[in-house]
Amino acid sequence: MKISLKIKIILVSALLISSCTSLNKKGLDMKPPQANRIEKKIQQLGDVRVDEYAWIRDENWKRFIDGNLDFANPEIKKYLDQEVAYTEVQMQGTEKIQNEIYQEVLGRLNENEETYPVKYKEYFYYKKEVKEKNYPIYCRKKGSLDASEEVYFDVNKEAQGKKLYQLKSGDVSHDNRFYAYAFNLTGSLAGTIKVRNLETGRDFDWEIPNTTSSFVWDVDHKHIFYVLRADNGRGRAIYRMNIFEGPKSKKLVYEKPKDRESMFLWVSLSESQRFLSINLAESGSREIHVIDLLSKNRKAKLLASAKPGVEYSFTHSGGYLYILTNHQGATDFKVMKTPISSPEYKNWSLFLNEEKGIYKESLSGYKDYLVLEIKNNKLALPQLFVLNLKTGKSKIIKMQEDAYSISFMGAEEFDTPTVRYSYQSPATPKQTVDYVLATGESIVRKQKEVPNYQASDFEVKREFANAHDGEKIPVTIMYKKGLKLDGSNRVYQYAYGSYGNSMPAYFSAYRVSLLNRGFVFVIAHVRGGSDKGHQWYLEGKMMKKKNTFLDFVSVSQHLIERGYTSAKKIVASGGSAGGLLVGAVANMNPELYCSMIADVAFVDVLNTISDPSLPLTPPEWLEWGNPIKNKEHFEYIKSYSPYDNVKAQDYPAMLFNSGISDEQVTYWEPTKMVAKLRNMKTDNNLLLLNMKMHSGHAGASKKHEGIKEYAFDLAFILKTCPN
Repeated sequence: MKISLKIKIILVSALLISSCTSLNKKGLDMKPPQANRIEKKIQQLGDVRVDEYAWIRDENWKRFIDGNLDFANPEIKKYLDQEVAYTEVQMQGTEKIQNEIYQEVLGRLNENEETYPVKYKEYFYYKKEVKEKNYPIYCRKKGSLDASEEVYFDVNKEAQGKKLYQLKSGDVSHDNRFYAYAFNLTGSLAGTIKVRNLETGRDFDWEIPNTTSSFVWDVDHKHIFYVLRADNGRGRAIYRMNIFEGPKSKKLVYEKPKDRESMFLWVSLSESQRFLSINLAESGSREIHVIDLLSKNRKAKLLASAKPGVEYSFTHSGGYLYILTNHQGATDFKVMKTPISSPEYKNWSLFLNEEKGIYKESLSGYKDYLVLEIKNNKLALPQLFVLNLKTGKSKIIKMQEDAYSISFMGAEEFDTPTVRYSYQSPATPKQTVDYVLATGESIVRKQKEVPNYQASDFEVKREFANAHDGEKIPVTIMYKKGLKLDGSNRVYQYAYGSYGNSMPAYFSAYRVSLLNRGFVFVIAHVRGGSDKGHQWYLEGKMMKKKNTFLDFVSVSQHLIERGYTSAKKIVASGGSAGGLLVGAVANMNPELYCSMIADVAFVDVLNTISDPSLPLTPPEWLEWGNPIKNKEHFEYIKSYSPYDNVKAQDYPAMLFNSGISDEQVTYWEPTKMVAKLRNMKTDNNLLLLNMKMHSGHAGASKKHEGIKEYAFDLAFILKTCPN
C-alpha cells in the first residue's frame, strides 16, 4: 500500500550520424527566443533573491490542468509559442531519422499480444494489444480459456476523437457484473469515475468528476468507496455510493481532519477483500484506519497513527492483521501482527523481526500464506519471501542474473493455489510466472515476444562505483558483446533517485537500437532510491539530497575510469525528480556530458517547495525540507536547486520535455529554467524546450505518439552527441 510515484522513463537510443540529413539554413539562422526579464524580489527567512522569470507562471494555470488554455497573460502564451516554433525549426532535417527510429521500434514490438489470463471466480481476464491500435483492449472468457471472447472495455473506443485519454484505474466488481473505472482527458491528476454494466455493455447515466481516481468495491457488489479531491488536488474525503442510484446516494465515510491536511488520501482493500484501508501519507510518513466490511457497525479503527519517518502497510490472513513497518528504528522493516477484533497499537506483537541487510519492501496476505517483496541490500537485487503460516516453512525466490527485476503481481482470489510474479532483466524480456504455493514450483506462463532481438547478442553487468564518501553505488551496464573498453563509446546514463523509488533493471525493446549502434546503456542506482534498502533512501533525502547528484557524477567518472567512455561522450537523462538530478548535475559537472534530457523536470525546487498552494508541496516537506520555516532547510535547498544555481558557464546540449497540463511538475519550472539558461550560458550548444500543449506529467497516452516522442528524443541526441 505504498504511494507509487508514476514517472515516465525515457530510455533513448540513437542511429549513426551519417544517417542524419543537414539542417536547412532557416534552422541554423533562427535565433533562440529570449524571455523578458522582470525582476521580482522574494524575501524569505532573512534572504532576498531575485527571480526574473517568475512572471512565466500564469495566474490561470489551474485552468490548464482542466484542458482550458485560457492565459491571463498573453505574453506567456507568446513566449511558449516561440519556444515551440524554435524547437520545431531546430529539429528540421531530422524527420528521416525520426521515421527510421519509429519503424525500428515498431519492428521490435509484437503489436498483437495478450497478457496471460488471470482467473477470478468463473472468469478469465486478460488484456490485449492490437496492431495499429493505440490503446489496450480488456477482455474475458467465462468458464474456460476455450470459451468465446467478451470485450468488456475497449480503450480505443473510449479515446476516439480525444487528443488524450488516460485510463487511471479500473476494477471489476466481486460478482463480475460491473466494471468501475476512472479516466482523465487532460493529463492532470484528477479522475472521473464511471461504472459499466457488463451484462448490457452500457455505463450508468451518472459520473463522479474531480476524484483522485482511488476507489474500491464494497462486498455487496452494489456500492463503491471513492475519494474526492480538495482544491489543493489532494484527497479530502471518502464516500460510499450506491451505483444504481448514483452520486445523490453518496454518504460520507471519512473526512480528512485539518491536522492531516498536508497528507495524501486514498483507499484500498486487503487481499481478502474484507478490510477497507483508509490511507493517509506524506513523504516517509503513513497513517492507516481500517474498516471491517463484514462487521455490522463498520466503524473505522485507527491501526497506525502518523509519525515522521514511520511507515506502515498491512494485510490480512486468518484472525490477524499483519503490519509491515519501520517503527522503533527498524530500518530494514519488520512485521507485527494484531487481532482483527482489536487492531490498536497496544495489541501489536512481533511476528517477523528486522533482518539487517534484507529490506522488507511490501507485504501481501492469502489464506495460508504471506508473501513479502524483499531486497538483498548488498547486492541491490530484489527477491520474494514466501511464508506458510500453518507450517512456518519459508522459501526465497531469487534469480541468477547479475541484474534483474522481480515484480509481485499476487492473485485475485484469497484462497489461491498460486500467486503470480513477473521477471525480467535488461537482456531477458518479461516473463509471467505462476508460483505454486504448495510445492514451491515456478511455472513460466508467458514469455514476452520481441521480434528482431537476440538476448545472446548482449552483455549485462552489475558493477559498483566508488562514491565521494566511500559508499558503493550499484551500476547496471548493458552493451553489445565485443565492445572495446577503449574510452571511445558513447554512454546513455539514466537515474531517478528520490522518494525511495528503486530503479529496476528491466528490459526495453526500444533500447536495442541504442545498443546495436555501440552505445552503452547504464542505470545509476543512486541514493534517494531504495535500491540498497531503506537506508539508501534516507541517505539521499532532506539534508543529504546532494548525495543523489554526487552519486550520479561518481558513476559517470567510474565509467570513464573503466574505459567504457570518455568525458563529453555521456548522455545524462532523468524524469520528474530525475530531471532535478539532471539539472543539478548540469550545474555541477557540465564538462562530463555531451547531451542531457530532462523530462518533466522538477528544477525550480526552492520556489516550488516554498509554495504551500501547490498540490504536492506540503506532503513533500518531509522529503526535501521546509524552506518556509527552517533556515537550514532553506539554505540547503537553495544550494542545489537547479534554477537557482544556473551560472555563466558552458553547458551540454539540453532538451527539456514538458506538458502544459502537468499538475505534478508545473509547466513554468522547465520553462523558467530554459529562459535563464538562454540568458546565462556561455556556449552555443543546442537548448530546446519541447512543450506539449495537450499533455501532462505522463506525456502521450497513445502508444504510437509515445514512440514518436521517443524517436524525437533520439534524434536530438544524435544531433548533439555524435560519435
